[in-house]
Amino acid sequence: MLSHGACDLSLLDLPTATLVVIVAGLVVGALAKGTLGAGLPALGLPIMVMRIEPAEAVALFIVPVLISNIWQAVEAGHLREAARKFWPFLAMLVIGVWFGAGALTTVDPKKITLGLGCLVVCTTLAQMFTGSLKILTGGTRYINPLAGVVLGACGGATGTFAAVIVYFAALRLHKDLFISQLALAAMFGSVPLYLRLLADDRLSWAQLEASTLALVPASLGLIAGFWLRSRITEIVFRRAVWMCLLLLGTALIWRGLG
Repeated sequence: MLSHGACDLSLLDLPTATLVVIVAGLVVGALAKGTLGAGLPALGLPIMVMRIEPAEAVALFIVPVLISNIWQAVEAGHLREAARKFWPFLAMLVIGVWFGAGALTTVDPKKITLGLGCLVVCTTLAQMFTGSLKILTGGTRYINPLAGVVLGACGGATGTFAAVIVYFAALRLHKDLFISQLALAAMFGSVPLYLRLLADDRLSWAQLEASTLALVPASLGLIAGFWLRSRITEIVFRRAVWMCLLLLGTALIWRGLG
């Protein structure tokens, strides 16, 4: 959960056991992201908060999230197609995230996180048992801008883009296009989120330095995830995305209740 003030975190001063847990969280989250296109902070955060404060854990993901999204968008090979099809969504996402991040001072993030977790679980179960959502697959031209600003506001207010993952999973995109689009959305959303947090004095340079070091274990997990994704079928990929979303939604509910 994002805090209302910046906190300093020096990795070199932490006990060995704490460092091991941090590395495990980064590797597990990055492995999921490389394989499925998402999960770096969502799956890594619940592991890391066993030893460090949630605000410190969120700060550690800043650089890995930004770099992994750029890397992933290029690696998946559908960057131009994703940008061409979903640029209205991306443009409105930036606006939504900026204003959503500003709501951190007035809205209880635990309540939003809890509601978002319930939404992720329910919509994922609906996809699993009812198939694709025809209203989305048939009308993305008109829905994309509205979805971008609404989901961006949710992402800015909670620090996670879980609802964006659900939206693109519902569209049943080819796995590589899904990966590219998700990476683009996370990249476009993360920039205004972190810029807003810096502008509001919620992040420190010490946190950014620690986050840069966190890029090393995250890169190892990401590379392993790329290798795994190249060896799974579309059906296995879609089912794995559903499982990841259910875990993600459960983690959000847990954070909201904590």
